[in-house]
Amino acid sequence: MSAEPVPRLSVGDVERISDALGEPGSTRESRRQARSLLDSLALPDRARHLWRYTDPRLFVPRTDPTRAVPTTVSTAWVLEGPRSAAAVVAVGALQVLELDDAARRAGVTVSSLHTADVGDLLGQAVPASHGFVEAINAAAWAGGVWVDVPPGVTLAEPIRLRIVAGRAGSVTLPRVLVRVGKGAVAEVVESHLHGDEADSLVLGVTEILAGEGSQVRHSVVQRWLPGVRGHLTLRARLQREATLQLVLASFGGGTTKADVGTVLEGEGAQVETFGVAMGGGAQEMDHHTEHLHHAPHTRSNLDFKVALTQSARSAYTGMIRIVGGAGASEAYQENRNLLLSPDARAESIPELEILTDDVRCSHGATVAPLDPEQLFYLGSRGLAPGQAMRLIVYGFLDQTLRRLPVTTRERIEALIAERLHSGG
Repeated sequence: MSAEPVPRLSVGDVERISDALGEPGSTRESRRQARSLLDSLALPDRARHLWRYTDPRLFVPRTDPTRAVPTTVSTAWVLEGPRSAAAVVAVGALQVLELDDAARRAGVTVSSLHTADVGDLLGQAVPASHGFVEAINAAAWAGGVWVDVPPGVTLAEPIRLRIVAGRAGSVTLPRVLVRVGKGAVAEVVESHLHGDEADSLVLGVTEILAGEGSQVRHSVVQRWLPGVRGHLTLRARLQREATLQLVLASFGGGTTKADVGTVLEGEGAQVETFGVAMGGGAQEMDHHTEHLHHAPHTRSNLDFKVALTQSARSAYTGMIRIVGGAGASEAYQENRNLLLSPDARAESIPELEILTDDVRCSHGATVAPLDPEQLFYLGSRGLAPGQAMRLIVYGFLDQTLRRLPVTTRERIEALIAERLHSGG
């Protein structure tokens, strides 16, 4: 398929968002620059391996994404679990539900990204030039969250963000920017949900900036309704001795793609990425991860597990890149796929790009069906076939789930139970 241009967005429409929401000059300028890219930007060729299994045309808005200016959220969305702060993005707008006294006194900010004066921070981790989806989001995003944890602050409870996809025919363009200062400790739980059974589009971008010596946990839990076409981009930049635990859990949507990556910029930075994906019905899931080592003595570890039922499809591509100046670094990548139906299919493409000899780096990947001997053994112990399958799936995912924060693990386990009991 030849490259196709992305539909243009008019300058007036992009400016209208800034005018309506009173955005500062730096945000307005970033929109202008992103919009200018769209004039010449083309859809990626399907021959490129990152788009081999998913048609990029599915993520091109069918209506002008700047047509509807964000409005006030009037619905009270309930957020469960302990938290330092909670916020909801819906109908292209942010509603801050709460910020506890301890976080407020510490100077923590959870506010609208539209009105925040973030200077040149916007786009540092995910520039508009990253790809056509990211350029569309950078030009026309509506409903953004700015999370700022000052240096030295430790939050006892997570910051919970709920991002609600729109109804049929809508385009949802959320953006999240998280900065965790030097030596700070924070956890953010980002949930993407709802949408429409018929058809809705989500193009989301999340940026994480982890300061020197900070400790960050960030979870993205996606449970859209079946009619959603969704693309989520999450990128993090880690400074010296910063650590990040990144969790990706994918359950919903019709056709979904996630581009998740971390740049280890400072010496001694470390990242652990854990992923769980469960697909059923005719779902198509496409996940891409990158760990980019740009400094010496950095470490990365990735554990991504996929379980598929019925005729679901999954594609996973994982890149580890260690540049020439990043000696004494370590990296490991593991992707395991469990097929619970003869019609399910999974593709796994691990990639290594090592530009120095002074490293420890390895990877592993498997795609396998249910073991009939395991099913037979559990059946001989009195378990019904459905019970036996659920037990095998829990065992398959347990090693990954045990590494997660308790609150995140409990939520993901509940989603897994729901999927297995519904039969896919």
